[in-house]
Formats: sequence, C-alpha cells, structure tokens
Amino acid sequence: MEPREWTLGGLVVRLRQGPFDDSVLDLSVKIENIPLGTSPAGELSVGGTIGGLGISVREASSAKELTYWPAVSIEDPDRRQVIFDATRRALEMARSKGATSVGLFTMGLEVSLVPDWEIAEEIARALYLHAQTDTSVREVEIVTSSTAQLDSFIFALNNVEMLARQE
Repeated sequence: MEPREWTLGGLVVRLRQGPFDDSVLDLSVKIENIPLGTSPAGELSVGGTIGGLGISVREASSAKELTYWPAVSIEDPDRRQVIFDATRRALEMARSKGATSVGLFTMGLEVSLVPDWEIAEEIARALYLHAQTDTSVREVEIVTSSTAQLDSFIFALNNVEMLARQE
C-alpha cells in the first residue's frame, strides 16, 4: 500500500502501515521495550501479565539517531500530554541536530492500550505546531501497526488545523 501524504507548512508527513526500513531516516522514535508475556494459562499476551512469565521485545532501528517514546498507558490520566510533549521533544531534538527526516513508529504506543485516536490526535497536533516553526525537519514518516491506528491518523491529519486549536 502506498503511503498517504499531507503537507503542513514546509513539512511533508507520510503515513503508512509498517513494517518500514528506517535506515533512510535521520531520527526514529520507537518504544524502548514492548512488554510481552504469558498468562498463567500459557496464552501469549501484550502489555505484560500478572502471575505469568514476562518478557519484552525491542524494536530494531537502523536510523542515524534513535530516541524512545516514554512509558505511557491507558491508566495515565495525562497520557495525551505525554504523547504530545514526547513528539515535540523528538522534533526539537531533530531540529537541533540539523536532521531533515524523522520517523514516528507507533506500535509501542498502541500495545500500551492508549486509544488510537488519542495517539493520532496528539502526534498530528504536535506536527502541525512544529511545522509553524523554523525547522530543518522536512519529512516525517508515521508508521502505524494496525489499520485502526492508520484510520485514526487519516482523520487526525485531515482535521489537524481544528485539532491544533484545541490547546
């Protein structure tokens, strides 16, 4: 499937469903560890378990620089702000290093059970606001892990100006 594309000021935002080879990117943002485990009944689960075996998976990266999403979950009352702030920090980090391309990989946020629309809205809002600044960042690749998340991003990016006014 070809990526969808939006232009926000001087920033080109491409949206695709993974996998995606991030070796072409200056900076990637991924989750540091994706907790997996087995329940006491032996079933594989995402997000850890209670009373079962817990392991985690780390997303591989070949980007020039790598930074991580902070730990966040559905239980965090300020999860929207955490995602917004992390996105802004990553874009600022890229700008300060003169990076032109950034990848935002959202699988780890999705497995933390944060609603897809909240992830999409906060990342889109941060991208829109960053595009209003003087930045070296010219391209952002958003790589989702599910069609539900992809659809949430399509809605958010199509309505980003309205979302940006909701501060």
